[in-house]
Amino acid sequence: MSGAVPRLERELLAISGGYSGTCTWALTDLASRDRIGHREDTVMPTASLIKVPVLVALYRAAADGRCALDDRITYGPEHRCLGSGVLSKLSPGVEMSVRDAAVLMMTISDNSATNMCIDLVGREDVNATMRALGFEHTTLFLRLGDRSAGLDARRMSVSTAGEMMRLMTLIAGHACVSPEASEDMLRIMRRSDYRHELSSELPWNEMNMLGDDPKAAWVAEKGGSFLNGVRTGAAVFKGPRGMFAMAAFCEGGTGPGTGRGAEGNRTLGRLGKAAWDALCA
Repeated sequence: MSGAVPRLERELLAISGGYSGTCTWALTDLASRDRIGHREDTVMPTASLIKVPVLVALYRAAADGRCALDDRITYGPEHRCLGSGVLSKLSPGVEMSVRDAAVLMMTISDNSATNMCIDLVGREDVNATMRALGFEHTTLFLRLGDRSAGLDARRMSVSTAGEMMRLMTLIAGHACVSPEASEDMLRIMRRSDYRHELSSELPWNEMNMLGDDPKAAWVAEKGGSFLNGVRTGAAVFKGPRGMFAMAAFCEGGTGPGTGRGAEGNRTLGRLGKAAWDALCA
């Protein structure tokens, strides 16, 4: 294990240890393949981070010929889910490509677009895809907005830091679908409008870029949030000095702050910044 990684491990443990609830994380240096983690097999609620498995299942369905990314689909009342996104504010009947729905799902975390993607491939197929990739815990229990879950994020979807980190590693390594499709998934996640979790403390400029060359430094990521301090994030970071995959979960924190300034968001941001400074900057 390279010298930077043990030092980073100690720093990440100190950061996660300061969180007032449960904090889990996992990281792999994609150059050296050094791997570190803390409680990475602990099952945690995902919130919107489950949209990464939905994206992978969608692209695998397209690869298998069960749908095409340029097929046209229509937003209907059965897809409507309040919360993040824009479609719930629009009238039913909006038409878009499958890929456009995926872009809305990932870049602005659109819940209604997510339901469109889930319905297209099937909730069972999302879970079967995760099992086929070797992830026994990552599970989508319900479509978004299903009231049977109440306000319990664990009844909606769960995963672990280790599994989400490995999923991001597979995407970065073009191991889920073809290299072209894998790069498209990364391209979509690089264009996230939300930088509230792992990459929140990086030096983003006003163009949502990490410098002048978008090929030299970027973060492909997805995050999530819910009640009871649930904050989640998974990402592939690429910088001038290196590249790594990381996932982290927070739950149950009682520290000060709400919304984007909640203790969980601040903790995830500190974890991501420490890893970036050690391995990429």
